[in-house]
Amino acid sequence: MRTKTLVLTAAISAAALATSMAQIFSVNAVGYVKTTVPAGKLLLLANPLNQPNNDLNIIHPTTQAYHNAIGWAGNGAGAGGTWLTADINPNATVINPGEGFFAYNITPGDVDLTFVGEVMQGNLSNPIPGAGAFSIRASQVPQSSNLGDPSQAGSLLFPALEGDTVYTFNLGTQAYDNAYGYFGVSGVGALGVDYGWLHADTPTDFGGPVLAVGASFFVLKVGAAAQAWTRTFSVN
Repeated sequence: MRTKTLVLTAAISAAALATSMAQIFSVNAVGYVKTTVPAGKLLLLANPLNQPNNDLNIIHPTTQAYHNAIGWAGNGAGAGGTWLTADINPNATVINPGEGFFAYNITPGDVDLTFVGEVMQGNLSNPIPGAGAFSIRASQVPQSSNLGDPSQAGSLLFPALEGDTVYTFNLGTQAYDNAYGYFGVSGVGALGVDYGWLHADTPTDFGGPVLAVGASFFVLKVGAAAQAWTRTFSVN
């Protein structure tokens, strides 16, 4: 499997959004998530909603390298356009819920990205490359909470193992924040807990980074060659 690490370079037009909405026919929970990418900024994002085809032209593995950039070729405000890439992989512009990407706004004004689709429900599984591989991952459901681990109720229940490292990207500084490292000890240690995420900026908060809806993160995973981030989720 390949890590989807994409650089996007413009906005989704109103026409593209209308096309997305027109293609959703479901009795399930349907909604939209709006994210703003400030002018001249990079932002680490994810697709928080699902469609039958999660290609960028509709929604608006591990090589350990960046793929070719994906750029928006528009015909003017509200006039439509398409996402283009030199990548010969036919799935290069597909971003499924649980996968992350960088968005880069090259325009002089803020750009709103709007994702439209279904909230994923049921028994979900998000594969994460292991054995020291990097990947960009996100919650498969549009939920904001601490990354956590499978034992932390109310968290995103990330399958953390001792030695895992997570990196978040800071919109304000345009740089990576201090890394989060997952640790575990036998019994309650000097820190007062027996497991959790250790972070230099929040030394007494072991829940891991708080991720907004539509946000993603880099993870360096230890353990088996591939692991599953499993969730059972329903909209009540």
